[in-house]
Amino acid sequence: MYITPAAPLEDIESQWPYLFLPRSMCAHFELLTDIQILGITEAFPENQGRIISEYFKANPSNDEVKNVLSQENGITFPYILDLLMAHFKEQRDALILLADVSDTAATVKTSLALPDSPRLIILGPMIPDQRWMVSIEGHVVCEGATFVLGLAVVFACYYNFNLQYQDLAACTLEFIQRSCVGINPERGTKARQGKVTSKKSGRMVQKKATSLNPHVCTLLRKLMDFEWDFV
Repeated sequence: MYITPAAPLEDIESQWPYLFLPRSMCAHFELLTDIQILGITEAFPENQGRIISEYFKANPSNDEVKNVLSQENGITFPYILDLLMAHFKEQRDALILLADVSDTAATVKTSLALPDSPRLIILGPMIPDQRWMVSIEGHVVCEGATFVLGLAVVFACYYNFNLQYQDLAACTLEFIQRSCVGINPERGTKARQGKVTSKKSGRMVQKKATSLNPHVCTLLRKLMDFEWDFV
């Protein structure tokens, strides 16, 4: 049976450009999932960010987490995201790239060597109100302002375009999916199921066939226990 390959995003964008506007990205995600992603993403730092911050202050899991804690300047989503990526030992550039505040879509494409998997590109310092771009398949597809909207858009891309989480940020993305966005299937995952590089040995190994990421599940359970005692 012949399966027609998915159309390149550039072709989709040329035919339906309105789908690539930030608010349209969020609206299409809501159409698919019945979840208002921007609203819950905006509320997440206040609703859960404090618990996550206090948990890691009491239980710093590694030196990278301690380093992020030492730079706290308010409970913002950039700060919480740095804590999560440090805990999961995932590098920030697996999800977020930093560019110069004066960069354009054309200069970003050449200067950053954009990967195929989605990236949130912050134009300047990583602060809540900064301008951003989102890239997929090596080119910029969306631009806007405020970190939370950018994160909502880049996360929506995985569902709007049926993309898998990139291996190097899979834990952080699944945590956002389950803790922030509230998508908690008992089976299935958007992480890749093929071979991955072992963080311990550096060798290529077959990823275990599991529907739930054990590292994410462990942190979620510990956060629930901590929140119960904290309040």
